[in-house]
Amino acid sequence: MRTTFTLTVITLLSILVSFGAGASTKEPFHPTSETVDYKCIFNHELLIICHNKTNSAAYIKSFIEKLKDTDVDAIMCCPTAWRTNLFPSEVDPTWEKYRPGQPLSKFRSYDYIMRYLHTGGDPVKETLEACRNSGKDFFISYRMNDHHYVDDLEWPCHNDFWRDHPEYWLGDSNTSPYTKKDNIRLFNYMLPQVRDHYFAIIQELCTNYDVDGVELDFQRFPKFFLQKDLKQGTAVMTAFVKRIRDLLDQLGRKRNKTLRLCIRVPETLAKCRKAGLDVPGWDVAKLIDMINVSSFYFHTMELDIEDFQANTKHAKIYGEMNYVTYQRKRPGPKFPFARRYTTLPIYYASALNLFARGADGLSLFNFDYIPRKQRLPMAEGLKRITDVEYLKTQSKDYVITRNFGSFPAHNEKTVHLIIPDDTKKITFKRALLRVETKADCTKVRLGVWLNGNQLKPCTPKTTTLFPPLAKNKAYVGPEMLQFYTVPLDALIAGENEVKISNPDPKKNGCTLYGMELALYR
Repeated sequence: MRTTFTLTVITLLSILVSFGAGASTKEPFHPTSETVDYKCIFNHELLIICHNKTNSAAYIKSFIEKLKDTDVDAIMCCPTAWRTNLFPSEVDPTWEKYRPGQPLSKFRSYDYIMRYLHTGGDPVKETLEACRNSGKDFFISYRMNDHHYVDDLEWPCHNDFWRDHPEYWLGDSNTSPYTKKDNIRLFNYMLPQVRDHYFAIIQELCTNYDVDGVELDFQRFPKFFLQKDLKQGTAVMTAFVKRIRDLLDQLGRKRNKTLRLCIRVPETLAKCRKAGLDVPGWDVAKLIDMINVSSFYFHTMELDIEDFQANTKHAKIYGEMNYVTYQRKRPGPKFPFARRYTTLPIYYASALNLFARGADGLSLFNFDYIPRKQRLPMAEGLKRITDVEYLKTQSKDYVITRNFGSFPAHNEKTVHLIIPDDTKKITFKRALLRVETKADCTKVRLGVWLNGNQLKPCTPKTTTLFPPLAKNKAYVGPEMLQFYTVPLDALIAGENEVKISNPDPKKNGCTLYGMELALYR
């Protein structure tokens, strides 16, 4: 009876929404281009606005307004704090149960934002207004199976639909979603109740707000089916994506505008298939307009842009750049992670690399989750982030991080790296290569070759190639680093081969953990 009642409520609410129960959709609607011409999309997770004890529309809008004169042309607004919807939803009325003045939860940011909603605040509406005032198009980016804190049944940000329906989960254990096991508390998309709920939420958002498109965020979290159901689930997910496509087309006709459908998916087509996401099939059927090729959380250039381009014809391809290259857990609940934040030279190198490899545009994820004092100066660096000729004139840091194919590697590795810089046309002062190992490597003298030229070791004054945004324990000491001088004339404007080899692996074995190549202007 509970399942039938829930579906009936969702269906009725969807009907109300379809008749325009919400706000912010009065004509005239914001026009959109007939073609997909976005060059830089920016994921803006509204969780970030929840941490202020006293919130305001001005504070919420400031996150968008700082991007006004940058190359960012579309904001992908994630309207949730994990599973908590941060707008006055009728489909998910969990927020209505909060009572201002009730005892604070163990995650006080939840209480702060609930108070704000109960004073009439609407972070989605206010973000949309800031986008219009700043000349940015506005997308809803919805997380299709958020995984945060599913091992904690009492976490405040779980909504009622998740909390009240364990029968909709893939399993019921404290197992981490990062394992390959099925027994985890993520929704099972084989169940129509789950698909209907997500459709109703997206329909409500698209109807109540003048959106320019929707991004289905399949990277939070890319597991939707039991392994035994994957083949059938792939067809089920395709039907669900078509349902969203039809919704956007229907609303677009009513509003005399084109609503785009973007998907945020794993960085390889193989990983997409393992999650039941038939990206090439969706492209052939013209269900999608934009493909956001994502490395999930950590920054890397090892996105398989070429494979996506080769297997799609319709949708534009966006290469995602993340805010952190590495993080390490540390004791204490207040600051649980030490992070190496992505610097502007890393962004510039990745942007140039992605465009050279065929990406149609760039994507930025978690960009604002850097130390607060760094947000404005970092946003300044986005003013010409899509200008290829400008990027060629900037100092750059080409970073190959671990866990995306090349690293970690034991004792030796050959990496093929696209460096579009032509050092014969653009003058650089110098270039350095930095190799990081998992453990102390002082007894090892690695051999490093660039395009067949053996590089000479050197000892720079600092352990980082460029100043970090924050100094913390995520950065290793000199005992785990080796540096090499790179002759500028040895670089090729295109594909370069870097070979790293341990000459005596039996005596002093080492694990290679990452590589960076810096060009200095």
